[in-house]
Amino acid sequence: MSTYKDNNNNSNSNMNTIDQKKFLDECIFVVKEQSFYMKQALENGSLRDTLKYASNMLCELRTSHLSPKYYYELYMLIFNELQHLDNFISDKKKHKKKFIDIYESVQHAGNIIPRLYLLIIVGRNYIKNKDIKAKYILKDMTELCKGVQHPLRGLFLRYFLIQMCKDRIPDTGSEYEEAGGGNIDDAFEFLLTNFYESLKLWSRMNDKVIKVPNMIQDNNTMNSKIKILKEKMDVKMLVGSILVRMSQLEGMTKQYYIEKCLPKILLYLSNINDSLIQQYIFESIVQVFSDECHIYSLEILLNAILKMNTSLDFKSILITLLKRLRSFIEANNKCDLPKDIDIFNLFYDHLVVYVNRTLDTYTKVNYNDSINSCPNESHPGYPDNNSSKGKSKDIINNNDNNDNNNNNDNNNNNDNNNNNDNNNNNDNNNNNDNNNNNNNNNNNYNNNNNNNNYNNNNNNNNNYCYYNNNHNNNQDGYTQYKKNVQNGHIKIENINHTNNDLNNNIINNMGNINNNDLNKNKSGKNCTIVNTEEFVNNVVKMLQVIYEFIFLCIRIYDDDIIISKLFALPYAIVSNVNMNNDTICEQIISIIVLPFNYLGLSALNARNMQTLLNNITEKHKKKLSLDIIDAIIECKQKYITYEDVEKILKYISYIFHEKDKKNKDNEDIFNLENNNSAYTCEKICKFFHIITNTKNLEEKYNICMLFYKYICNSTYLVHLLPTIIFTLLHVVTQITKLGLEDHFNQNDNKINNINTINSNTNIDSNNTIENEKKEDNMNSSNSFNIYSNDNDKKNFNNYLHNNQNNFILNEKKINQYNIYVKNIFKFIHTNLLTVASQMPILTFKLFLYSAIVVNNYNLFVQTHEFLTFDNLEAICYEFITQPLIIYEEDINISAQQFDCIVWIVGILCSHINLLDNENYNNIALKLTQHANKLLKKKDQCIGVLKCSHLYWENKKYRNSTKVIECLQKSIKNAEIAMQSNTDNIILFIYMLDKYLYYYEAQNIEISEETLHYLIDICQDYYNKTNDDTNFKQEYKKLIKYVHDKQKNSNTFHKINIDTSILRS
Repeated sequence: MSTYKDNNNNSNSNMNTIDQKKFLDECIFVVKEQSFYMKQALENGSLRDTLKYASNMLCELRTSHLSPKYYYELYMLIFNELQHLDNFISDKKKHKKKFIDIYESVQHAGNIIPRLYLLIIVGRNYIKNKDIKAKYILKDMTELCKGVQHPLRGLFLRYFLIQMCKDRIPDTGSEYEEAGGGNIDDAFEFLLTNFYESLKLWSRMNDKVIKVPNMIQDNNTMNSKIKILKEKMDVKMLVGSILVRMSQLEGMTKQYYIEKCLPKILLYLSNINDSLIQQYIFESIVQVFSDECHIYSLEILLNAILKMNTSLDFKSILITLLKRLRSFIEANNKCDLPKDIDIFNLFYDHLVVYVNRTLDTYTKVNYNDSINSCPNESHPGYPDNNSSKGKSKDIINNNDNNDNNNNNDNNNNNDNNNNNDNNNNNDNNNNNDNNNNNNNNNNNYNNNNNNNNYNNNNNNNNNYCYYNNNHNNNQDGYTQYKKNVQNGHIKIENINHTNNDLNNNIINNMGNINNNDLNKNKSGKNCTIVNTEEFVNNVVKMLQVIYEFIFLCIRIYDDDIIISKLFALPYAIVSNVNMNNDTICEQIISIIVLPFNYLGLSALNARNMQTLLNNITEKHKKKLSLDIIDAIIECKQKYITYEDVEKILKYISYIFHEKDKKNKDNEDIFNLENNNSAYTCEKICKFFHIITNTKNLEEKYNICMLFYKYICNSTYLVHLLPTIIFTLLHVVTQITKLGLEDHFNQNDNKINNINTINSNTNIDSNNTIENEKKEDNMNSSNSFNIYSNDNDKKNFNNYLHNNQNNFILNEKKINQYNIYVKNIFKFIHTNLLTVASQMPILTFKLFLYSAIVVNNYNLFVQTHEFLTFDNLEAICYEFITQPLIIYEEDINISAQQFDCIVWIVGILCSHINLLDNENYNNIALKLTQHANKLLKKKDQCIGVLKCSHLYWENKKYRNSTKVIECLQKSIKNAEIAMQSNTDNIILFIYMLDKYLYYYEAQNIEISEETLHYLIDICQDYYNKTNDDTNFKQEYKKLIKYVHDKQKNSNTFHKINIDTSILRS
């Protein structure tokens, strides 16, 4: 057996990490050695030798040289080895002894640490054997564990007790509850007693603060304290595990938790004068117990947090609690919440107190720091610094008592407060003495006194909400706060107060602080900077609490009144702190953005929201704007009004006018991967689509114009203008469809009236009317060509039925829409000309798409005779000629030129019929000339072939002569192209295809001789080559097509073809 010597005077703090590791290795060696002998004794069935070697192994836990980290490593090694002993004792056949005898024999061990560890192992199995009631053994082991009062060793001992006996507790439904073994009260009492004893042991770890001589630097003292605090928090899991097991009790119902569990825990916690311990326990309570328990005990828990000492970091506790409740609400239906519990008012009333407390401390420290940093400055309401030091010190200490009264009142208040301060100092000294006495009493532990205290605490647990923490009055934040309220320093505002009262009175003692003094604080000493950072962190944490509170309320309530009140708290903070601080400002931004994620633009209607937006500094306005845009994009609620859009654009307009520092000449404005401005613009475009997503055309038009007003001078205009134009063109299209549908409805009503009046006439007349009706509708649909098919019209009719009460447009409304359309066309023309050089291709397409819309709108104008729209044909002509100008001036790449010709040919052939013949022929001629001037002969050939459709597809502008001229020009270009490269033989396939098309369409200018000429060229090449598979496949398709037509009709009966290639 190792000769172990425990020297309590030597602290583990005197040993460095290397020494502790070395000492740990020595302990581990002894543990493994004794464990080996213990296992041999187990195999031999010798209980006496087994207990001896186990006791030797457990003696290593008596050390005071290891930090909690290394002590835990040693503990876990021994714990694993003790499981062999536990298995041996649980098997009565192996040791053949009564548990009562073993239970009494292990208590004769020489050292208390091995004695109690062995006692717990035997007691665990004694309970399992059910020879005695479980509650008696548990109580006995709990009382015996009080013999170890060393904080670290005692905590681990009680942790071992809970670990070993957690499944031996007489819980509800447990096997140990039967036959009077105990009930939920006994199980809870066992856990609660160990919890309280562990709290006392844990709190006494503060007594190990090292006294460093005065000549040593303060940094060494600070480092030592930090190390001790870290070691103290390393053992928090030992205490928290008891709460975890407590929450797992089957008998821990909601009612039991509210009536017994929580009040007792809070009562014992209030007796521990340590804010770190209190904070951890509160956070553990929030995390381990059920959500239902928290909801029904919310008022008790919040009151308890408020009554703890002011050094308690209540913000972290509230954040944990709010997140827990929000997760519960999101996972379950919010309708499951009890109606008799007002979560909003409970949290709001407490948060008002916390905001007052935070801002009061923040302002007082900043003010005192400003005085210290400016010794030659005099401050309003305070005497000059040239006065005696004693007076200056008294005045600074009584900063909270100045309420902007007259000088006489101030003097009286100062005298009274000096007396109060003296009394408070005396109370503090007395309390310190009491605390010292309590510590001494804890070291000399008396079991009888503890039992009496425990019983007294049990008797008072139901009145916890009204208890008064007499032993620590100077640390009771709630009591001190009530004194401040009575003296008029702070006012708690209720939610029924008006907005102005809340904004003006939430912090009464803010009026004495001069902004200049706060600004002077920047030039203070280093200690001033440290204090400022500390209190800024407190303000930021308070804002995080408010953020979680707002988040929770948004998820619970749909009431606009409640939602509008949520921002009074952040407004109070913004009104009293320096918003130039980046951390504070960013936290305020997160609070501002939060409601937009769930309420959309309607979040602007919340009280104080616009004030919060105005308080954001210039430095952070871009972040605010982008975050709001992201939130609105993600929001599922898309209700839009012009007023809301007008408000929000005022606050996000900052990003429209930020300076672009990059070199735009070398930057691709549409490269979203490497261009931040384009990426930002992509978000803005999404935002624009959301704010214009309204069925009210008038509102949609006004929003577009309002949005343009903000970006007209912006660097983002090039990016955003196409989006605006497409939206405006959609407005015109909707007006066109709306007007034409109205025309259809009016015609239907007239016909129905005629059918009703002539219902008694003969059947032939009725049939005539019905036929006229069908013919009119058919002619109208064919000539307007607004709906691509019957389904489109059916869908639009459904839209009319579901979304509008009455679509019969009156003359005034149509005239108003007509004015909008005029403004839209003017807007498009003006703005596209300004950006044509920056994005020629996109401008080219936008002009053409606008021409289609103008052409379709002409049908709307013709339908309503009272409408006047001068020069509509000229507008359409302008929208088509402008792309040709852009083509000539800004588009220089041959491939792009070819694509542009294809686009404009397709649009003119399919969609344009408004132009007169002269204008149309001029455009067609210009296009043909441009096609014939393309860089490559192949492109020239294909381009001119496509231009031939300009003179054929639209019957209004059909000209067979121009078609054949284009085809003949293409043949010449193909022949020239063949001379330079024989691969261009494919061009003859294209021309043959086009000739067959026009020949089948009965173009009189197409002759069989030309067709035979092209067929012969292709046939000769087909017979000569074996490599060009593409050419052969295309030629076979054409021959097969002609051959099939010859079989089924007489269309190509004059065309001679070689059908033998079809069999090859």
